[in-house]
Amino acid sequence: MQIKIHMLTVRTKRTFAIARGSSDTFDRVILTLEEDAITGRGEAAPTDYYGQNAQSVAEALSLIQISDPWDIEGTLADNDSLPPSALAALDSALHDLAAKRLGIPVYRLLGLACPVPVSAYTLGIADPETTVEEAKKLSNFPILKMKVGDRRDIETVAAVAEVSNAALWVDANEAFSPDEALEVAWELKEIGVGMIEQPVPAFAGPDALRGVTEAAKPLPVIADEGAISARDVPKLAGCASGVNVKLAKCGGIRRALAMVHAARAQGMLVMLGCMVETSLGIAAAAQISGLVDFVDLDGAMLLADDPFTGPGYENGHILLPEVPGLGVEPL
Repeated sequence: MQIKIHMLTVRTKRTFAIARGSSDTFDRVILTLEEDAITGRGEAAPTDYYGQNAQSVAEALSLIQISDPWDIEGTLADNDSLPPSALAALDSALHDLAAKRLGIPVYRLLGLACPVPVSAYTLGIADPETTVEEAKKLSNFPILKMKVGDRRDIETVAAVAEVSNAALWVDANEAFSPDEALEVAWELKEIGVGMIEQPVPAFAGPDALRGVTEAAKPLPVIADEGAISARDVPKLAGCASGVNVKLAKCGGIRRALAMVHAARAQGMLVMLGCMVETSLGIAAAAQISGLVDFVDLDGAMLLADDPFTGPGYENGHILLPEVPGLGVEPL
């Protein structure tokens, strides 16, 4: 088997700002596995927040061991020490390779129907006038997710609600203290948003989320930074309405499915999210999108220079090609 690793930098159409900072460039790592003239690909989307960067992930992937690529579970177990975003790249590449060999899409390999996800489109933090104008331009998108970092941004959410017919979700990325988050929850409920994501710092613990979840009812509160893997889900039951599953965060499709099953066992909602990723990473996540309640797979839609082609994007709808594997090829 030939194993190739290369790093690339992608750029967003506009500066992407969240509560922790902003950027318009993102470094990604692409893993390619080739055997018998068939190629499987996966993307690693490391972030500093989780202690990973492209260089360290590329170095980790250079050490992977693959004795039998058909044995996806065994290969992932043999490489369990990889950083989660690197494991996600390996997971995706193995699924892509196996499904191509069988001549079926990855979702069929997983025993799933063809998903037809409708994703939120994210508006980064910006001044109210800029955000309102952008929301108007996105009038054909059924869901807008708004990043917020302080109380002034809540006013921006209200301004967008006045001009947009889209369902609004709000992502605070841990911006508020537990006390502030209670007031924010009340305000967002009055505005009529459809969901709040990670309003308090993950280090504040599940009980901090519990208070916000109670205050926000019936508005769901979703844990993101506080829900890394399936092991985190049980302690969040009763404290958050649901969890945000991201392949780069948990370690790929197989671990994402474990999170979904753990959440459902606790009677929780499930959101499927992403980093700023290319169509390769988005296509991998989209394979399981039919299993969740909220889809936020807009990473490739935000890019000015997506280096892959495959899925179609039409006003938030993600159209997966019915071809073998992930259906993604380099441009």
